[in-house]
Amino acid sequence: MLKYIIRRLIQAIPTFFGITLFTYLLLWLAPGSVVERLYLAPNIKAETRERLAKQLGINDPFHIQYLRWLAGDDWLRWDTDGDGISDAAFTPLVPLDEDDDGIPEPPGDNYGILRGDFGRSFVKKQPVMDIFLANLPATLELGIAAVVTALAIGIPVGVLSAVTRGRAFDNISRVLAVIFDAIPNFWLGYILLAIFGVWLKIAPIGGRCVVNLYGTCPPLFERLIYLVLPTVVLAAGFVALFSRYVRTSTLEVLSEDYIRTARAKGLAPQVVNFRHAMRNAMIPVATLLGPIITNVWAGAIVIETVFAWPGVGRIAYNAAVQQDYPVVMGIVIFASLGTILGFLLSDILYVLIDPRIRID
Repeated sequence: MLKYIIRRLIQAIPTFFGITLFTYLLLWLAPGSVVERLYLAPNIKAETRERLAKQLGINDPFHIQYLRWLAGDDWLRWDTDGDGISDAAFTPLVPLDEDDDGIPEPPGDNYGILRGDFGRSFVKKQPVMDIFLANLPATLELGIAAVVTALAIGIPVGVLSAVTRGRAFDNISRVLAVIFDAIPNFWLGYILLAIFGVWLKIAPIGGRCVVNLYGTCPPLFERLIYLVLPTVVLAAGFVALFSRYVRTSTLEVLSEDYIRTARAKGLAPQVVNFRHAMRNAMIPVATLLGPIITNVWAGAIVIETVFAWPGVGRIAYNAAVQQDYPVVMGIVIFASLGTILGFLLSDILYVLIDPRIRID
């Protein structure tokens, strides 16, 4: 197993670099100029803008800009006067206006995303890594709650739908699965907010919590009411997906010989259905967990925006609207890493769910 995991991680390296190349290319082709985005102000002259563009390396070839963003700029440095200090360098980090004179000071070193430095936010003037880590707990809280809810509801519903094939429960569950799979998340979110937040006034209309005196959120059990509606909206599509896949897989398993043998031995129906059939019907669920992680990132952008949830998704949406390129690129890279690890987790779960599968 360990060798397989290491081999898969090595195989994921070209995928990761391909994602970084494609991400940087898309933003490089985006209209507008980084200089205009950062330094458009009445007291900055045209020659100052040109000088800043040279300092940022905006006019450099694409491959130079990409490699600088990827690995840093120290490989481009050289010591021009022989004093042991590299004084000629491209420095593409966001310059800060330390003295508030309207002209940013020369930018500092860029250490590259491979070194864990994703640059500074154009808007917040903070390191992208700090912004990401500050908002990651909220997204993980919402994502884990949605996935656990989807598994806890979708799997039993799928099994019961297969066991009661053609009956009322099966027909109703299939219709509801199609409905919730087709409803847009943002529409469902606004409808639930209008019903439970505005009309009934039994749920908050947004936010994650009421901040305490220490400036932090109270424990989770004291603010569950804030988590209910976002979790329901994010999990609705996952419940529909899990139930449909589990139903189809369970129907195939129920026709196997060992299921008929278990019934002939006189085992209770719940034992046959939920202990023998359900475990073998779980393989499609393992297949779905990889894409589900990607869908959690994508769905969080919509859900966190609708419910004003202070997570990575909301930060990504605001950064895209504000053209905060370092934040957008950083979040895309983190999401790609999560997707790669999610598909690796799916392969590992195959072995845990079905002992007949062996990884050489």
